[in-house]
Amino acid sequence: MPHDSDADGLVSVVVPTHYRNDRLRGALESVASQAYDPIETVVVDGSDDEHARPVADEFGATYLAQERDEGPQAARSEGAERADGEYVQLLDDDDRLHPAKIREQVDLLDSKAGVGVAYCGMDDEERGEILPNPVVRGDVLGRALEMRTFPCINSTMLIDREVLERVLPLRHRHGADDTGLKIDLALQTQFDFVADPLVVRGRTGDSLSESWRYLDGRMEVIATYDRLYRRFPDRIRQRALRETYYQVGRKILADDGWSPRATAAFARAAWETPGDYAYHAGATLGSLAGRPGLAAVDRLFDRTGH
Repeated sequence: MPHDSDADGLVSVVVPTHYRNDRLRGALESVASQAYDPIETVVVDGSDDEHARPVADEFGATYLAQERDEGPQAARSEGAERADGEYVQLLDDDDRLHPAKIREQVDLLDSKAGVGVAYCGMDDEERGEILPNPVVRGDVLGRALEMRTFPCINSTMLIDREVLERVLPLRHRHGADDTGLKIDLALQTQFDFVADPLVVRGRTGDSLSESWRYLDGRMEVIATYDRLYRRFPDRIRQRALRETYYQVGRKILADDGWSPRATAAFARAAWETPGDYAYHAGATLGSLAGRPGLAAVDRLFDRTGH
């Protein structure tokens, strides 16, 4: 049954898109199937030929054409500034929402004073079900700086409009836009979660989280918040650097099979490691034998899920 709500409970769903009408249609279908009312949808199109307008019109969404494609974060920012809702859902066009997603998160935000961001678990098209870590709630600033809030991402969050307005316009950080956004939001409010997997995370080709653009963005985030990191114990920044260099090493091996650059990246991850040193030292040594060597270390340490 639809949520009993008046206009004050309006949820704005902002969907940036760029030449992916097939995926966009699936995203908008999932919005139309929500067990909640009222909802408005804003599609922000980064194409230069109004490519997404027919799909937006099909679902009665507000259509915005970017004057020039400045990436999805600029599109999210433009859509959020145009939105009228009390709550804002930033939905990537390759993701889909479970019918109960918005209803359950509005109920959570309405019931928890001081909480301005509600997120949830997900079903990843490649990795399966991923549920929230029970400790990632309340004041999550330290975890956000460590970049350890997953599966809290754009599409799993519902954000109180008043909180979001404090961080608009959204800052662009290459492929790590939501990494910085979570830090900005955590500076403003507390987080909580609905434990269920209420988002299907789509995959289109290579995962963004494994791309060079994303890894460059993580480095940019660490540099941007340098003063903030200094307010926290050294281990916070070390963990962010460790995981970033570790992912760099894995990306190099995925691309090249073997490279001394990969070993250097794994060695830097081991150097930055405030914990789990044995695995990261092993990954450094294993990388000397390329992908097979790293795979052997993963099996030894039961890390085959990477």
